[in-house]
Amino acid sequence: MSKEVLTEVFELPPPPRTFAEHIRAIGPGVILASLSIGAGEWYLFPAAILAYGPNIMWTAAIGCIVQAVLGSQSIKYTLYSGQPVHHAYLRLGKPIFWAWVWALLIFIPVIWPGWAAASATAIVALQLGRLPGPADSNLVLMWGVILLFISLLILHVGGKVQRTLELVNWPIVIMIVTLVTVGVVVGAPAWAWTDIVKGIFTPYMPLGVNADWFVMAAAIAYIPAGFGFNLMLSSYARDKGWGMAYRVGYISTLVGGKKVKIAVEEVPFKFDNEEVLKRWRGWVNVARIDSWIVMSFITFVTVLMTSVLTYGLLAPRGLKLGGWAVASAQALALADVLGPMAWFIVLFAGFWMLLGTQFGLMDSTSRVITDCFWLASPRVRAWAKEDPRRLYYPVLYLEFTIALTLLIASIGFGLASPYWLTALGANLGLFALLLAYILQIVVDYKIMPKELRPHPITTFIVIVGMLWYGFFLTALLLQTLTGIRL
Repeated sequence: MSKEVLTEVFELPPPPRTFAEHIRAIGPGVILASLSIGAGEWYLFPAAILAYGPNIMWTAAIGCIVQAVLGSQSIKYTLYSGQPVHHAYLRLGKPIFWAWVWALLIFIPVIWPGWAAASATAIVALQLGRLPGPADSNLVLMWGVILLFISLLILHVGGKVQRTLELVNWPIVIMIVTLVTVGVVVGAPAWAWTDIVKGIFTPYMPLGVNADWFVMAAAIAYIPAGFGFNLMLSSYARDKGWGMAYRVGYISTLVGGKKVKIAVEEVPFKFDNEEVLKRWRGWVNVARIDSWIVMSFITFVTVLMTSVLTYGLLAPRGLKLGGWAVASAQALALADVLGPMAWFIVLFAGFWMLLGTQFGLMDSTSRVITDCFWLASPRVRAWAKEDPRRLYYPVLYLEFTIALTLLIASIGFGLASPYWLTALGANLGLFALLLAYILQIVVDYKIMPKELRPHPITTFIVIVGMLWYGFFLTALLLQTLTGIRL
């Protein structure tokens, strides 16, 4: 891959203008919202609320702000060049090196099948009519395996993988937000609302011997998304055809799809007049709507409500969100307040939420790894005969096989609970999350044209994000490697 930007330039297409066009343009943020709600918002952050109280709610707000800005900044590179942001990373030198770095940073956190396991606990709770425990591990394992196979099947059909995920996740997100809203409005006590909202404006951070950074870092890492979410957003924006990406291509499915060659070079637009810059600003607004509102704001509202629900219903009873009860403790408490129908509704929502996270992660990981090696290596493209599916699906099958093996080992042999598996994946993802902020500053000021560089306030927020996740990663490593707790 050459470091030089191509001299050939193309016309930037007009952005969406009407409300209907903006609605049709939404997509990447919906996929990431569904992916993130299924872990961080549903039980990792509420578990931290139970452990440390409502005054850590401000940390969720910080996470949503810094990730919203990083997400939209990453998409800007796609709007300008047509390529996902990891194409820019490869331009920094040694493309194969960076391809391997991101493959490992993305793959390692996601191979732990905690989401399939947690989704399985929800459906097992529905089946048994009670919270599952270690004695029900074989039943949880059976459903976990079934759900992994369902996740794999979903990613084989539809023509365009990104479009399939979009169509599946729209109703999931709408259903989840609706059910959580109804549950929290009807079932959560008023004092829980007051305490949680106060927590946004009264900062508290557990420190010293009382702090378990495995729990805290896991909660922070997935608010609103985690690890290489910005790479995933920009890849979905490429496949959606935003900005200059209409000239690049997309990853298609095996069933219903066709061979689509993905271009490997930038296809920048010419910005030599005010009309082009006006179009650019229109596309930037599209990215902001998707990243700031659809991904970050909606997920913040969701985590606010799930925290209110969890804190209001579980804290007075001394119940915790951990072990085998991650997907069903809220349902048990709400059923005591609203009756048996609440048990079904909450578990049904939790099942779909966590399943959506599992197949979303399987795709997003496979696509980022595919993008990295596709862009970095002519040999890979030649081996794949210019068909990215020949790389995407083997990576997907490898991920599925490892996840299946780990699921059997952890659940079948009692080595780990669904909560532990999910929290481990979240914590491992902090390495990729921190690196993304560092590299975004490099991309903004070394690769993007001067005319398209960010406002200083935007850069400041990206720097805050770098320091924010750097702190949690440092605290986690100190605790894990030395036993020291900040």
